[in-house]
Amino acid sequence: TPRHLTLLYSREHDFPNTSIFNSKETNRRQAIGTSLHRDKPASNKMLSTYSRPRRLSPLAMAMANNVMAHTSKPRLSFALGQNKNNASITTLSSSRMHFSHSTFPPRGINSTDLYNYHQKNMRCRRFSTSNVSHDPPSSTTDGRLPKDFISTLRSLHPDLKISTNHYDLESHGHGESYHPSAPPDAVIYPKNENEIVDILRLCCRQVVDDITTITNKNIEAGDGITTVEVVSVIPYGAGTSLEGHLCFLHSGNGSDIDEIVDIPTSLFNNPGNDISDKFQKVRVKRKGGISIDMSFFQSIGEVASGDLFVKVGAGVTRNSLNAALRHTGMQFMVDPGADCTIGGMVACGASGTAAVKYGTMRENVLALRAVIPPTIVSSDIEISERNRPLVVQFGTNALKSSAGYDLPALLTGSEGTLGIITEVTLRLHPIPSNVVAASCAFDDLHSAAEAVAMIRMMGVPVSRCELLDEASVRAFNHSLSLGHGDSNKATESKSRNQQLSLQLQPMEVKPMLFLEFAGHSETSVMEDLAAAQSICMDYDGRNFAFASDEETRQALWAARHRLYYSAIALRSQDGDDGGATSRSTLVTDACVPLSCFADVVTATANDVKEFGVIGPCFGHAGDGNFHCILPMLENDSVEYKEKVSQVNANLIERAMSVGGTCTGEHGVGYGKKKYLECMYGTGGIAIMGAIKKALDPWNMMNPGKILDLKAISNLPL
Repeated sequence: TPRHLTLLYSREHDFPNTSIFNSKETNRRQAIGTSLHRDKPASNKMLSTYSRPRRLSPLAMAMANNVMAHTSKPRLSFALGQNKNNASITTLSSSRMHFSHSTFPPRGINSTDLYNYHQKNMRCRRFSTSNVSHDPPSSTTDGRLPKDFISTLRSLHPDLKISTNHYDLESHGHGESYHPSAPPDAVIYPKNENEIVDILRLCCRQVVDDITTITNKNIEAGDGITTVEVVSVIPYGAGTSLEGHLCFLHSGNGSDIDEIVDIPTSLFNNPGNDISDKFQKVRVKRKGGISIDMSFFQSIGEVASGDLFVKVGAGVTRNSLNAALRHTGMQFMVDPGADCTIGGMVACGASGTAAVKYGTMRENVLALRAVIPPTIVSSDIEISERNRPLVVQFGTNALKSSAGYDLPALLTGSEGTLGIITEVTLRLHPIPSNVVAASCAFDDLHSAAEAVAMIRMMGVPVSRCELLDEASVRAFNHSLSLGHGDSNKATESKSRNQQLSLQLQPMEVKPMLFLEFAGHSETSVMEDLAAAQSICMDYDGRNFAFASDEETRQALWAARHRLYYSAIALRSQDGDDGGATSRSTLVTDACVPLSCFADVVTATANDVKEFGVIGPCFGHAGDGNFHCILPMLENDSVEYKEKVSQVNANLIERAMSVGGTCTGEHGVGYGKKKYLECMYGTGGIAIMGAIKKALDPWNMMNPGKILDLKAISNLPL
């Protein structure tokens, strides 16, 4: 185990940004600015001020190991050696430390003072690395889950990993967005479909003490009503969603916690002797919620020679899949930017920069397996095939099919409200042998957007087509001024990525169009490039540049690749709270017909300027999808936050007014569900409600997302 570590303390947070590497990697990693903090990338300014190799005490190593343990994808672990100054923690190689803290020690403190500082300012308690940790969640009320819920799961599956640790709960209660965190009561890490089946069955149970035959007499008297306990379930992938998909909306003390509703008698495994009544009154009790983390579903199937598909587990990430496929010459082409899991991409209907050529997830999912929640409930002592959740297979390996309903499309974009996706069969594409990237500046955003529409109308086969407004370019230039001081140039040259970064220069602050062309021959690619260049010149484009080697292509597209964090960095040093983070940034999107794209995106950029808010407008212009990134601060005025919300509302309403959609790829969650009725009308919402009630009648799966339903609602069928 390496003994030389680097611990980075941030002035901007009371919790440390932490990077842990061996001594050979330290300088290179510092130059890259890698940070394991989920909410904010490490800034070079912080690194140049606070980063330096130092020998840490075992206590500091334990602190670092604890942070590593509670990041979404920990890669390293550390065994702690003996230390005479801290003998009481020399066995931490087999356990972790959990800290409740208010401040962190000053820079340069030695190991003895660090230990004393910890004793005075922090509370430390050991918790076991067994599958169940018993740290009670601070943000949830005690006893919300049924009392025997975890113990029953443990008796059924002794090796099932269950966590109620504060950090696990907090990280599974939010995505990368401004929506407030609403943590679950437990995080469960199943390894197979059988474990998911038992988890879902236990999440909807009839209370044993209340099992009784319902008669008209005791209904009128107000007693004898059957009670059903429902635990809300949200599947979890990589936590990169943007519209509040992971928030547990049924975790408060609202009226939905305990309600009496009319339930079809057929939904009970023990309806009693008299089944003439179609409905009976049932008291539905919401008993907290659980997050189903799919990170153990890591299977990647073999790609047979001549086939254009692969079967993968729902927990496989996009980058790891393409790394595993590289030797086959094939690639999964849907690229949303973040390293999302495949299951999460299916659930949210993701797409990205390459959708203009390769389509979205809807076009790239051939088949999937999923666990559908139970519709028939009974007590936990009554296990039968009637009340077991279904494990279903939707679709085939064929590249097309016209047999029956398109069931894979039903779960694509369902956002975890209909079931838990466990395996996906994906369409693959050959890795292109010739790729050329290009960029072009325009005097105004409207002209750039019109050029995109004409490129598409002329049938020029672009692989990617991205449009950035002036604010986007300004954010990129600002990030260069923050990230490349003279003091870092010596170490930056040690990394290939940093060598590329040193070549980057500030761009002219004009709307920019970024294009990419790919094909089997250089001749065909260059012909497509020439056609696009001619169209750009017709719309007063200038400084048209292109490149075919990878490093220059990356430099040419750097402004687009870095846009997310560059946009947040526009307000990274504002205010006293350390600046904006991804958790305080509104990221929104909409999609419109190409004929309306130029007008809508220009009007949105004008809104941003007129309201005086900070943030870029950009888009996957080739398919009419565009975004706004609007960073906020915790201490921003209410007026400023209302202006940001108004920009978002105007963007969506403007898109829907021209026949577009309130979201092209981010999904609905609960952030945009209020717009669905405007898009589809009451009839469309009723059909969605009927599908939801048919597959999840107890509203157990991700309640409050896409639709507002309470158990069995009264929406018309």
